Amino acid sequence: MKRFCALILTAALLLNEWCVVNSIPRGNGTSTTASQLSDILKKIVSHCTTEQTNSKNSDLDIVFVLDSSSSIYDTEFKVQKYATKMIAEFIDRHCPIAPDGTRVGALTFATDVEREFELNEHTDLATVKAYIDAIDNRKGATNIKLALETAQLMFEDFFLEENSKLIWLLTDTMSNLGDPRPRATSIKKQGWTICVVSIGSHGDVYGIDDIASPGCVVKFGSFTEYAKVARKAQGQDQTDIYG
Repeated sequence: MKRFCALILTAALLLNEWCVVNSIPRGNGTSTTASQLSDILKKIVSHCTTEQTNSKNSDLDIVFVLDSSSSIYDTEFKVQKYATKMIAEFIDRHCPIAPDGTRVGALTFATDVEREFELNEHTDLATVKAYIDAIDNRKGATNIKLALETAQLMFEDFFLEENSKLIWLLTDTMSNLGDPRPRATSIKKQGWTICVVSIGSHGDVYGIDDIASPGCVVKFGSFTEYAKVARKAQGQDQTDIYG
């Protein structure tokens, strides 16, 4: 009887371990490749790398919109921050972050939104990365509508007409506090770009493609996959994803 109970306990522990290992959502085989992500980023920074006579679009304003809702574990949030830094590195390589160059801001969203740092606060890549590292996971619902509204305000509060505008938004689920699509449509009508990083089994969630600008949806099965692909997209080894 004792041996039988021990076997039952062992089976229960193994089942629990399996559930934990598989608790991170997996994709359905349609994940974005490093080459595809690189192509999207190259298109975003193309105006910085191509000489254009009398062009006023030599610089970029970007707001990173990080999901800090309750569905995201602290370890996943840390990986999300790492991937965000990889995207910032890619952009800085072509559109340098500088007082008179590319500007970067960041916000987190859950039930509410926190403006983590503004477009005019940090004027080099190292400082931007350090402040991304310092962002905390706050927990709550998934208010993409308010996140987009706030990102738009961040552009408007420190507006430079000559800079192109990019919202780089990550989410692991669909918005559950209002419909974000009307706001997204309004933003895109201004000529601003919205890219959406969709994590997990929600790659085909209703509305994601409506939020994003054409050709700017990227999908991954997990945060770890996103981080690895973001690193590989700029030709770096897929190691040290918690850097």
